[in-house]
Amino acid sequence: MNRYHIVTERLDLRPITWADADRLAVLHADARMMSLLKHGPLSRADSDALVADYEAEWRALGFGSWTASERTSRRLVGLGGLRIHEGDYGVALRGAFTPDSQGKGYGSELGRAALAFAFDVVGLDRVVAITRPDNTAGQRSLEKFVMRRDREIKRADGRTLLLYVAFNPKSGRMNHNGRTTQM
Repeated sequence: MNRYHIVTERLDLRPITWADADRLAVLHADARMMSLLKHGPLSRADSDALVADYEAEWRALGFGSWTASERTSRRLVGLGGLRIHEGDYGVALRGAFTPDSQGKGYGSELGRAALAFAFDVVGLDRVVAITRPDNTAGQRSLEKFVMRRDREIKRADGRTLLLYVAFNPKSGRMNHNGRTTQM
């Protein structure tokens, strides 16, 4: 069994590999799904580059992004996982779901599984999530699995984002980068 493969009550979460490129290109091109992510919809070339990055992150970091499929139907409903945030906020949880899969609680289910993986398998002390103020559904989802709103981030381009955070309850530490430090 692959230690990176997670099965939840309703979802089958598998590490993204190059074999997922075709089906992820369809999701990455869907503006309804990707509009809340920083990069928005992607071209096929940009999607392929992102899939290559996703696959490489698992080998390099020991964590990364998963495809999210319904366990019963095997239908791909979204993607999400853990990535190092480029804004120096540490390891960030992210997720996106197909329009017909939104509002079914899959985001909270993936989030709980990703935090358990981050804290129990990877040994992170802290995980963040970043969302827009108008993404109220995303905020509710984050709060359902014990992420708390930490602060607003004012970007240089004038946009405001919301930073959510969760700390590993077993570590007792709250360091900046999210990695467990040796005592």
